[in-house]
Amino acid sequence: MRSLQDDEETTAAGTVTGPGAAPAPAERSGVGTASLRWKPSVDRTGVCSLLAYLRTCVRREAVHHHPVREDHLGTDVCACLPAGPEPLFSGAEDSVATDPDTGRVARRAQQYGQSLRYGYPLVLTGEGADRAALPLFTVDVQIVDETGTAVRSAAPGARVRAVGPPDLNTALLVRLGLTDPEDLFELRARLRGGGPMDVCRPAAVGDLAAKVRALLACLEIERVDDIDPAATRGGPRGSATGAHNVAVLFRAGPEEHPAGHDCGPGGTAGLLEDLDHTTEHGLDPDRVGGTALESLVGPPATEGGETVGGDAVPVSAVPLRQDQYGLVRSAMREQLTVALTPPGTGDGTAVDALVRTAVAHGQRVLVCARTDTELDRLLRRADTDTAHPVVRVGQGAHRGAEARLLTRLLTEHRGVRSAPARGEATTRWGTLTTQWERVRRAWHAMDTMASGGHELAQLAEERARHVERGWDPEALFTPERGGPDHWLDRTRRAQAGGLLSRRHRSLIRSELGVRTDPESLARLREVALLESRWRAAVDRRTRCAPLGELSADLAEAVDQHRRAGQDCLTTVAEARLRRGRSVVENRLETLNWHRGDGRPSLSALMDTLPAWACRTDHVRSLPLRAGLFDLVVVLGAERTRVVEVVPALYRATRAVVLGDPAHPGPHTALEPEEERRALTVAGVSGDELDEHGLRYGEGSALTAAAKAAPQPVWLTEHRGAPPRLARIASRHCYGGRLSARTAPDPARGPSYEWREAPGTCETAPGASYVNREEAYRVAVVVSELDAELPPGEGITVVAPTQPQTVLLRRLLLRRPACREIRVGGPALLTEHEADVTVLSPVLAGAAPATAERRVRRMSHMWSAVFTRTRRRLVVVGDRHHWAGGDGPLSELAADGSGTPVVPDTAVTVLADALRAAGTRVSLRHESDDWCADLVVRFGARRLCLLLDREPDGPALRHLMARGEHLNRTSGDPVVVVPAWRCLADRRALVSEILSAH
Repeated sequence: MRSLQDDEETTAAGTVTGPGAAPAPAERSGVGTASLRWKPSVDRTGVCSLLAYLRTCVRREAVHHHPVREDHLGTDVCACLPAGPEPLFSGAEDSVATDPDTGRVARRAQQYGQSLRYGYPLVLTGEGADRAALPLFTVDVQIVDETGTAVRSAAPGARVRAVGPPDLNTALLVRLGLTDPEDLFELRARLRGGGPMDVCRPAAVGDLAAKVRALLACLEIERVDDIDPAATRGGPRGSATGAHNVAVLFRAGPEEHPAGHDCGPGGTAGLLEDLDHTTEHGLDPDRVGGTALESLVGPPATEGGETVGGDAVPVSAVPLRQDQYGLVRSAMREQLTVALTPPGTGDGTAVDALVRTAVAHGQRVLVCARTDTELDRLLRRADTDTAHPVVRVGQGAHRGAEARLLTRLLTEHRGVRSAPARGEATTRWGTLTTQWERVRRAWHAMDTMASGGHELAQLAEERARHVERGWDPEALFTPERGGPDHWLDRTRRAQAGGLLSRRHRSLIRSELGVRTDPESLARLREVALLESRWRAAVDRRTRCAPLGELSADLAEAVDQHRRAGQDCLTTVAEARLRRGRSVVENRLETLNWHRGDGRPSLSALMDTLPAWACRTDHVRSLPLRAGLFDLVVVLGAERTRVVEVVPALYRATRAVVLGDPAHPGPHTALEPEEERRALTVAGVSGDELDEHGLRYGEGSALTAAAKAAPQPVWLTEHRGAPPRLARIASRHCYGGRLSARTAPDPARGPSYEWREAPGTCETAPGASYVNREEAYRVAVVVSELDAELPPGEGITVVAPTQPQTVLLRRLLLRRPACREIRVGGPALLTEHEADVTVLSPVLAGAAPATAERRVRRMSHMWSAVFTRTRRRLVVVGDRHHWAGGDGPLSELAADGSGTPVVPDTAVTVLADALRAAGTRVSLRHESDDWCADLVVRFGARRLCLLLDREPDGPALRHLMARGEHLNRTSGDPVVVVPAWRCLADRRALVSEILSAH
């Protein structure tokens, strides 16, 4: 592939002296370094109030989601009430007497500071270790004496009384896949509707038996017993899965541990202990200043404030893109960086480079992810690189992995290794810096070339319009008459008025032959200014090095920079291991023999192994010290509550928060009244929390960080999904910011297909909907795909509503299949990519307005479906209905054969000129970036043309990649043509094209 330059002459590039060798980075000399950015001191009272508010909300959320295992039945965790009439939900009594079993549960709840709850009927669900015993309806209760007065101890004869409205067991609904807040709100409204409204009996449910039976049927929970509140059983009938006519008393929420007890990692208890500022085991509000947490809870930074760090030369195992480098650069400088990373945009590569860069520059790094899957994906590269060990901590299983890692390091570095020769480390850092400057110069040169060509293309079109009106700049501004700058100045003087303006008008009339009325002078001034810009832009463009030369130089510089970075990282890692071998041995002994968490020995180990990783809820595995790490990286922030990242931000001086902006954030089971109560108790203003994005249950850690950080960094180059699907997601979910970079594979067939399935959208439990006819059609389509797809490719079935998902799962998972078939809601594609995605969109003709509004606005589902599908998207639904609406699926439904391309002016002009020269020309008819813009045939030869109208360097490099791909797939020569020359120099351009090959 070659590029036709602006002219055939290229000037020799001047020699640019590279920077001097950078010294090796200094080792970390302390922890908790204060931020250099100027900020007023953090309000201690405000921080304490915020922590108290968050702790209250977290504890209450844990009560709603508390799981009860089946083997806890009959213990001090959960006890069945004696057989007889159900007292509280039926409204038969205002309290219920405790027996020895339920009294023991009540006493343990008070002892451990847990909430006491009452539930009916009991539902047994799950398999194996996941087996649970969860009541369908729940209500908070408190212990009272015979007179109804609340007491602090469950003495014999004590009773329990409901202290709140009846509620659905959120833990059970989550297990059933019902997590949408609209569903939960509607179900709560139906449960509480029609009640007796008796203040003494707040848990009473109107027509209890009918509501229980109806809800069990809608949730597809089988009834083991007949639901009869007047005659409950004293225990479940065996272990049969389903609903049992049994009432239970159980304790819920995290246990409050005695003073001095060190809470282990994971779970709500560890998070609450970290947030407890009143004890020595919690974070210290006085030390929040200087940590990454300061950005969230403190006042905003002043405009003139300094950054925390400086520019650092990146170290990467693979080539870095410009947008990825922007993330690394910001993370090494700013106290808080927010990165908006749609799926497939290379966030894993950027984070890996960021961790390597920070480690190579002597800094400690902690990577936190919401799930183990995200961590596994990120750490896959580090596991194979001996110079870049990442220690993973968490629960017991990870201690074994840590021990194996330490053993491997000691084995690989056995014996005394000689230190590198004097000056060798400095030389390596100098090489790294020099090669990185080469990369940046090549980026800058390609940016300059692309932006200049883009500007020339726009100027050429405007110039052509002036020529059509009779104002030809080349005829007006000749060497004999003078250039456009000369006549621009004379025109301004002529328009100024006065005696001297007459002379300038006279010269304009006599030399240019242009009238000097106000309108003509204004037009002449416009043409002169345009021609001045045009000639300056042409001069800048023609002084650029050839595109092929720039591409080759960039590729060589990137490769040399990668090698130099690996050398520097190896030098730093070996030096640390030489100094800290004894520390590694001590840590390994702690893990192998003492079986404790060994947190006291971690600080010393961090100087030897500075890269660490854990799940966000396992940060408790690490010592609670302000600024323990220089940098913390938070992955999956769009699905993480802000309270969950507070301990991680407190442990670091800088933070990077990454997430998908299309995701709405995690849901909460808290009711508005519960959250308002927490605000009142903590003395926090709800409006102030809203302003900072810290309100519990609203938004996510990503939205909170975005309000506190400077301008977010976008990763915009998507790879993975078929280009057509990625472009639709970009337009509808990301404001057109994404650029599709996936090379198409024609051998894999079409990127999407629509299987017609008109059905009926019916109401389901809560505020949800189901389309049964569509679900049955999906089952048939999946069976067909299962038979025709090659081995190794999986099928993922996605539906927007929980009832549709349940129906699809029942229809599909009982059928024999040749491959893995996963069924779920929008969250299914959040962590896993899909080879083939089958979408059941539910909506059909005459669908309720609420269903239309709810499904169409699920941007996170559309984003996941369109960006995480790797081979093909199969939509099974009512195409006619979807084609008439708006949104990504509507665009797909209305566009059956591809969006037609309207040729721009440059393409049309060049095609006409080539046809006039006797060639046959065909134009691109579909919006496929990977096709040629023009295919030229003359004689037995065939030539593919790509027009260069790219605005920046990354787009220009993608254009070159398109050319290489087209050359490989078609076997035809490919020529890159500047779009501006099609308009300004088409005769010479046609001659060059015909002689190119």
